[in-house]
Amino acid sequence: MSDDFAPAEPIEEATEEEITETEPAFEPFYSSLDQWVTDWLLPNYSRPLRDVSQFRWDPQWWRYSEVVMRLEALWASWEKMRLEGGPGIVTFFRDYLDPMMRVILDPQGPFHAYDPNKTDPDGERDMPEPLPHSPLTVPDLFRLD
Repeated sequence: MSDDFAPAEPIEEATEEEITETEPAFEPFYSSLDQWVTDWLLPNYSRPLRDVSQFRWDPQWWRYSEVVMRLEALWASWEKMRLEGGPGIVTFFRDYLDPMMRVILDPQGPFHAYDPNKTDPDGERDMPEPLPHSPLTVPDLFRLD
């Protein structure tokens, strides 16, 4: 084989100090998930919520760990992709926000136990039960080493 694609000189890797010096520190636009949800997501993403057979949203979304994890992932994605401008935001909506919100708002999704017609928006909740789990019968079945 030919060495036509071999570099003429060894490539030096950048040190951590050089990388830090050339890239400015990332500063998020919103300081918390709650702020992003309240100030960006809710004003910009609307669905009809009267018919619970189509969509469900609980104003106390922060009580649901699955919803918090999904929204944190969306917020982090939005913070990075907003810096890319138009194409980044289009990609964010198409590949991240719309599919994730379909899961979050699905009547069988994380809010399935919440019924806005029967629950005080600011009151206590009957939280959904976690999925059942049985202990492993084979020790170390999923070890990585």
